Parts: sequence; structure tokens; C-alpha cells
Amino acid sequence: MAMRVQLDARAWSRSRFATSPAMEVLGVLRHRGRHPAAHAREWHARARRALPPGQLALLEALVPADHSYAPDFLTPVPRHGESMPEVAARIAATPAEEVDYQLDIAIRGRRVWPHVLAQHPSEEAYERWRRPLPPALARVARDGGAAVATAAATAMATLFASVLAPDWSRVRAVLDADIGNRADRMAAHGAAAVLDDLGERMRWTGTELVLERTYSGVIDWADEGVLFVPATTHVGPVLFAAERPHTPVLVYRARGIGALGERPSGVAEPALTGLVGVTRAALLTTLDQPASTGELSRRTGWSSATVSYHLGILLRAGLVDRSRRGRVVRYARTGLGTALASSSPSGDDADSLSRAGR
Repeated sequence: MAMRVQLDARAWSRSRFATSPAMEVLGVLRHRGRHPAAHAREWHARARRALPPGQLALLEALVPADHSYAPDFLTPVPRHGESMPEVAARIAATPAEEVDYQLDIAIRGRRVWPHVLAQHPSEEAYERWRRPLPPALARVARDGGAAVATAAATAMATLFASVLAPDWSRVRAVLDADIGNRADRMAAHGAAAVLDDLGERMRWTGTELVLERTYSGVIDWADEGVLFVPATTHVGPVLFAAERPHTPVLVYRARGIGALGERPSGVAEPALTGLVGVTRAALLTTLDQPASTGELSRRTGWSSATVSYHLGILLRAGLVDRSRRGRVVRYARTGLGTALASSSPSGDDADSLSRAGR
């Protein structure tokens, strides 16, 4: 069985990347304290300490650890540059009937929609797949879908602000590096190459994107392509979400999440971090001695792809040089790079770096 997204070459060319703070929150909730990534386990531990019990119970009722389905209204289709408060406002504004419909899909005892039932082998299989209504959700759902959306939005915003926000610049560095790496791969090898390392159970035939699932269906409204969303908290096969008429979303595990498990050895000056970003500032301060991509990867915990991507930006900005000895390429700070790593940038140095770009 499979979900089939009708996606010809023209639609495929419209596909793009985006990031989603709500999707990061969803991954923390789904895997709780058993998440394989250290940073996500720490975030869940913080959430248990920081959130009012009722808010955390509601979110965990909406995003169960033992069931594959979570309602899509919790993760609206991402928009470029959108902050978590803006995402929360969209969650709260979800129409009541849309929330009720999404709860109907997976909650036993609620309305059965024929087109949802048709995706399963039988009515019995569908009922086995559905789950009981958790008490924390029942208390809010009796006031209707609008009440659920409002309460969930408040809880999501609170979790993000109290738990993820302090680390968000580091998370964005990892996500941006992943997107940059895949964009480079697309430019070098073609659009289909993007799918190569996203995981199994997915392929593009030239006319449709096929995702193997335990249910089946056809998405025939992907005229604007699909949205690829990396997430540092995602685990397992690519997550697929599609509700007409919204652009279908594919969520996958970002590369380089080891960088979030521990701080890199170099400690960047706050002004430098604000100027070039957390990842590039850490690499610049770590380069007190020339080093290869592999050596920097081992020192920082970031993947070689992440390190290589950000070194390329530092190279183009004139902050590092590279030299080759045999098969090994080593990077070293330039005079400007050393000056920036040693003190807060100001004056002409800051201006020249701003012109070079981040």
C-alpha cells in the first residue's frame, strides 16, 4: 500500500524547502524522554519542569507516543521566516470544523468519514487503528474544536518559549546547513537526488511521488510541488502530511544534529555570533590551528557536510583560507578571521563582513 502524490516534472520544479518550529515541538512530544537524540530528550525534560501539567497533558494527548497520527492543525504548512508566535496564532485560528475533522480521523467513537475509512483494508482494521479519547483531550474537546485549537496553540507557544527558544539559533544553523547541502546536491545532480538519502520507502517515478504506507490514497492537488521540511527532532521514515488544498509536506530528519547534543569546544564572542551566526562563529574560534573538515567535525560534533557548508561561506567571506597537502585539505583563519575571533567586530571589519554576507 502507498500514498501517491501526482507530481510531474513541472510540479516537481516548484518544490522547495522550509523550516518549522512547530514540527520541532511535535518531535519532542511524540518521543518524550525516549527520543534517540540527546537534545530532544533534554527538551522534553525541560518541558516537564516548565509547563503547567494541564498544558503538557493536552499536548501529549494530541501527539501520542504510541500512535502514528497527530492532527495536522498543530503543524500548519510552514511559511518563510515565520516565528513560533506567528505559527501559534495560525494554530489558534484553525476553523473548528477542521479541528473536529482531524480529531475524528484517529479517535475511536467519533464520526467515521467514508473517504478516511476507504484508505484502510477494512472497517475492523480502521477501528483497531483508532485510539481511545484521552481524558486530557476530552476535557477540552467537549467545548468544541475551536477550544482545542486555542488551548493547543497556547501550550505549543509556551513550550517553545520556555524550552526551545534558548537553543533556536543553534537549531536554525543545523537546519540551514542541511538545506544548503541539499540545494547544492540538487544543483549538481538534479532534483531527484534530493530523495536519495531522505530514507527508504519513498521514490519518484517521474510522474508521481510514491510513499509506502499501511494505507493508500492519491494526492492530486500538488500543482505547486511539495514542501521539504528538515527537523532535528524527527525520527523514522519521512513524515507525510497533506490536506486539500494545502501544499503537501514531507518532514525528514536533518543532518548534523550531533551539534545540538553538546556545545562546541570554541566559545564565540556574542557579537561575533550575532554577526556570522552560531555555527560559523564556533568554527572560526575553533580554528586556532589549521584543521581539515574531518578534524573540525570531530571537535564540534557536527557532521562533515555541515562543517564543509559553513567553511565554504567563511572562505567566500575571506575569513578563512584553505591549502592542500596530498589528499588532505586544511583550513586556517585569515588575518581578518583571526581579528574577528579574538575580539568583537566593529567599524570597517564589521562592514566588510556584512557586505560579504552571512
